[in-house]
Amino acid sequence: MNQSLNTSSLHQLVDRHRAGDRDALDELVRRCGLRLQRLARRMLRSFPAVQAREEADDVLQNALLRLDRALREVRPDDTGAFISLAAEMIRRELLDLARFHRRRANVQQSLEPATGNFQPADNRNDPVELDRWTAFHEAVAGLPDVEREAFSLVFYHGWTQIQAAEQLGVSDRQVRRRWVRACLLLNERLGGEIPIS
Repeated sequence: MNQSLNTSSLHQLVDRHRAGDRDALDELVRRCGLRLQRLARRMLRSFPAVQAREEADDVLQNALLRLDRALREVRPDDTGAFISLAAEMIRRELLDLARFHRRRANVQQSLEPATGNFQPADNRNDPVELDRWTAFHEAVAGLPDVEREAFSLVFYHGWTQIQAAEQLGVSDRQVRRRWVRACLLLNERLGGEIPIS
């Protein structure tokens, strides 16, 4: 059962966690568990090379370890900030996994003998495609906070711009502007090489 988490109980749980109460993080995760699972699954779909090799629950589990460390330094202002922090930890886990699989693909590619037989390309293993997706997600992480937050809600969370506006407490027109600025910045930083799944 996914219980709601108000700001007061969030702060109490984060404070308990910082004081060393290991059960506090379990309670945070229990109350937001379904949202975090859906988020991990949705974000994993944005990393096709990782999705082919990893399960969303494993990604989430490792991201929760990162979240555990982050909560020792950061106190989210509200549930939305807590979910955003969790999303950032999931993104970092996915980026690390993408790099790991990229290195692994390079090693495998260098060890495979040339057979002369044509094999259809699997873009999930293509080192160039892995590099493009990794660069894309790193560029998203490097966006200014306002643009990154709006872009993440729409791209990773799969929210509409209207839903993102409600979450951020701004108008949907402002979210559209932030989305456009984020896309322009990403296009510029990636030299027009934005991967398409």
